Amino acid sequence: MDPSVIVQAVSAPARRRAGRPPWVFTWDVIRKGDATMLAGATWTLHPDGTAAFDGTVISRRDGDAWVMRHVDLLGAGGAILGSLTTEQPVAGDWRTFVRDMPAGARRYRFRARAHFDAGLCGRVAHLKMYSSC
Repeated sequence: MDPSVIVQAVSAPARRRAGRPPWVFTWDVIRKGDATMLAGATWTLHPDGTAAFDGTVISRRDGDAWVMRHVDLLGAGGAILGSLTTEQPVAGDWRTFVRDMPAGARRYRFRARAHFDAGLCGRVAHLKMYSSC
């Protein structure tokens, strides 16, 4: 894939709820092509090695799709520790997450579930999401 069609976006630092995990990572608005992922999208990492995404996407064009090519787990120094893997692989790719948007100008809730090495949970400082439209 041509790298010019992929946008990289690093999350805000992990926000811990009272005391213990899960860790919640949030994003500001991300725009690529005719599509936008609205501010407030989150990946939530649980200590058992599961993760959940919840966000909203919109496109000005019918038949578009928001694609997360992969999501990297980053340590405090920015080193890649690992990646999230999907429960529903796309064309055999275990790191890709897709939300189709059949009608333009409508908001679509984008939810996904993933797995990662549970041993990394306490070391993850940021997530980096590689997305395209």
